[in-house]
Amino acid sequence: MTDSLSHQSRTRPRFSFAGTLRGLAAVAVISLLMAQIIVVALRYVFSIGAPWATDLLTYLFFFIVSLPLTGVMLRNESVRVDVMSQRFPPVLRRWIDRIALLGLLFPAMAWAAWKSVPMVQTSWRVLESSPTLGGLPGFFILKTITALLFATLAIVALILGLRPGLYRNHQTDESDVT
Repeated sequence: MTDSLSHQSRTRPRFSFAGTLRGLAAVAVISLLMAQIIVVALRYVFSIGAPWATDLLTYLFFFIVSLPLTGVMLRNESVRVDVMSQRFPPVLRRWIDRIALLGLLFPAMAWAAWKSVPMVQTSWRVLESSPTLGGLPGFFILKTITALLFATLAIVALILGLRPGLYRNHQTDESDVT
């Protein structure tokens, strides 16, 4: 029993950046649910509308979606509908993944990151707040996170596409190692 625990602690890092982002996303989910209940109670029970509350829900949803994306890419946990490719041999599937990473995801995310830089600069220059009247400040932070997310996904796609093993936890037959 202790042998399996020591093996697990050696193979699995106790701290990972992607794991931390997942934890923050989980906290954002709980916060979103609690905030939504409060917003509904304020609006329909007490007839109090709060534009900032709608922005808070939007900000939390943004964090829920964006924070775990890098970890999903690194661990190959994305949801796929593999109707045809499930019949392909593992080597061909890895080549398809490589082509998708280097030919589609990397250029798209790099272009999006590059094109979002002027928008982020302008947003920081004026310290842009919410487009909603009476909304939360700090909209420039969301724009910055979006640009950083694009850049991070481009870098991850490039690294994964050029890595010999493609994914770290790729489930394939042991005989199909490239």
